Amino acid sequence: AVAFLEYWKRKSASLAHNWDSIDCVEEERPRPQFSARAPYLERNPITGHKEPAFPHRVRCLRMAAGYMTIISMLMLVFIFMLAVIIYRIILVSMQSFQSPGLRPIASLIATSSGAFVNLILIMSVGRVYEKLAYRLTEWEMHRTQSEFDNQLAFKVFLFQFCNFYSSIFYIAFFKGRFVGTPGNYGTFLGLRNEECSNYGCLMELTQQLAIIMIGKQVINNAREMIWPRIQSWMHRKRTMIDHRNRRYTSWERDYRLIPYEGLFEEYLEMILQFGFITIFVAAFPLAPLFALLNNWFEIRLDAHKLVCHTRRPAPDRANNIGVWFPILTFIAHIAVISN
Repeated sequence: AVAFLEYWKRKSASLAHNWDSIDCVEEERPRPQFSARAPYLERNPITGHKEPAFPHRVRCLRMAAGYMTIISMLMLVFIFMLAVIIYRIILVSMQSFQSPGLRPIASLIATSSGAFVNLILIMSVGRVYEKLAYRLTEWEMHRTQSEFDNQLAFKVFLFQFCNFYSSIFYIAFFKGRFVGTPGNYGTFLGLRNEECSNYGCLMELTQQLAIIMIGKQVINNAREMIWPRIQSWMHRKRTMIDHRNRRYTSWERDYRLIPYEGLFEEYLEMILQFGFITIFVAAFPLAPLFALLNNWFEIRLDAHKLVCHTRRPAPDRANNIGVWFPILTFIAHIAVISN
């Protein structure tokens, strides 16, 4: 993880030099959404021009309310994690698994099915939260696009970090530590606490990692393969002009494509994958291989989407990847501690 960050610093500096963007400092204008909803104009002390403004105190209160909402969503993630734990405990203790033939594999069935249930909850809640985080960040009324992007990235990463990794951290560091002793077993909601199987928690951790990481890659790639085609077809239907024999110009054909949504989702997916292959690589050594295969497939899918289904992206100068590099640094620190 540390070597990758050092290499990326060199690569980023090299790209910035080649593209002549090392000293790229552009004066940011207020976001159009901010200008449209700002309650009053305020004179800029530097330029002397009146610009849209929003009360700083109100923004701070809104940000506090937004972070309280995030904490509530994080509590929901932990509730779902507890629900999956209870599901595994109940499944192992069911009478149907007490027969000599099924008892040895009861833990395997409970772990695998629990991981699949966890994956479904993770992907479902994650999509809902991303929309909620976007609305919260819009509501906070950030003046510039960089402020908006940084706040949105922090909110989404904080939630997705807990969403994807909480169950894995539980198995790696907490499961089996509160079992108790014979005659004095620990209980939770009247159920005996989970304990590791005869071969320890490492195999269960590997199963959990494999199912969540590979399942996430399969679901995301399937969505990127199918969803742009559906969006493109729907957009063409909405913008269809009733001239069947007419030859469209280049800009008309481009307009009928779906708008480009930016790199936020791509950055987030790579950041989460970086966490899987650095924080938990000791438990799942094949994670880098699956990440490499996923990246190769992802490059082809993104190329097809950009060429065939989306409008041409507007260029935007930058000298680094912004807030995502501190997030990568944070993950690298966690990886050093956990390994």
